[in-house]
Amino acid sequence: MAYLLWFVIVGLIFVWMHYFTELSGRQKGVISLIVTLIIAGGIGYNAQSNAESRHISEVELKFRKGEVLRCNDINVTNKSFTYSVGTQSFIGNEDSRYPQQIISTQECK
Repeated sequence: MAYLLWFVIVGLIFVWMHYFTELSGRQKGVISLIVTLIIAGGIGYNAQSNAESRHISEVELKFRKGEVLRCNDINVTNKSFTYSVGTQSFIGNEDSRYPQQIISTQECK
C-alpha cells in the first residue's frame, strides 16, 4: 500500500511537471528516468532487507529449537554456542571447540 502511495505522489509530480513547467521533452524524460530508478532502488533495498530479516529469524528459531546449523563449515548448536541478539551472531562457549569464536547468522544455512 505504501508503494502505491509513492507512485501516486510521483504521478502527481509528473503531471505538475508536464503542465506547469517549461522543461523540454528530453529533460522530462531524464527526470522521469532518475526518479524511477530511485524508487526502484528503494523497493529493491526493502525487498533485500526483508529477505535478510526472514533468514535471520529462521536461523534464530532453528538455533533455539536445538537444531544443528551449518555456518562456515562449522556445526553450530545451542550446546556449544550462545546467540547474541544485539549483533545477530553466535559466540562459542568457553568449554566448546570454538571458544569466543564469533559467527554471523548471515553465514548460516
